[in-house]
Amino acid sequence: MKIEIFDDKNSLMHTLLGILSYFWLFVFIIFIFYEIIEHIYKHNKEKEANFLGDIVEFLFGLGAITLTLKALN
Repeated sequence: MKIEIFDDKNSLMHTLLGILSYFWLFVFIIFIFYEIIEHIYKHNKEKEANFLGDIVEFLFGLGAITLTLKALN
């Protein structure tokens, strides 16, 4: 399975939410539940690769802010 990241207009939003989740844990919880519900709702319209790509975009933002802030300390 080929995972496509940064493939749609919401990709930047997923990354920004990942950055915000470093500061507010509830953003992480809401994002994960939203993605699961969206994937269930779009069962035949969205491929699993797109779902996983959204999660990777989110984790990219979270990882980027974590590395940035740790490097500054």
